[in-house]
Amino acid sequence: MKTIVCDTREQKWDHVQAGFDRLGVPWIRSKLYAGDYCYLDSMQICVDRKKGLPEVYNNLIQQHERFRAECQRAKDAGIKLVILVEEPSIGSLDDVKNWQNPRRKRWEAIERAMMSGRIKVARKSKQPPVSSLTLETIMRKMTEKYGVSWEFCAPEQTAKRIIQLLDSVGK
Repeated sequence: MKTIVCDTREQKWDHVQAGFDRLGVPWIRSKLYAGDYCYLDSMQICVDRKKGLPEVYNNLIQQHERFRAECQRAKDAGIKLVILVEEPSIGSLDDVKNWQNPRRKRWEAIERAMMSGRIKVARKSKQPPVSSLTLETIMRKMTEKYGVSWEFCAPEQTAKRIIQLLDSVGK
């Protein structure tokens, strides 16, 4: 069985580690050039795990330049970067447009309360957070421009899904 390298900057990955251990998959920790997981003997494909669409939103909207640079770095190195999003209610990129962004829901609730006079002052941005449809569009543009792919799973499936993705090289 191949050894998986897990990036040392990967945080809150205990459930992934436990999954690898349960499946009998050897793993080591080391700093990776791109992503969070790859095989020790090949960096053709790397998996970058995201803990839900709120983290994807944060990466694409608030930290766009950093995330874009990582995607470009992977592309330049010939690495296929797969973004694995732990979001059990999403089956594919097409489903992202139906996701209920908690930031946007909160912004809209405050806006309604202010418009109705229930509250007079509240801390919120002048512009609402981007819609789920806009988020989906940005994700698709990242695929077109940098070749990243987007996969989704429940957190309890993450370790198994990482292995499946790493094994998909050449398929």
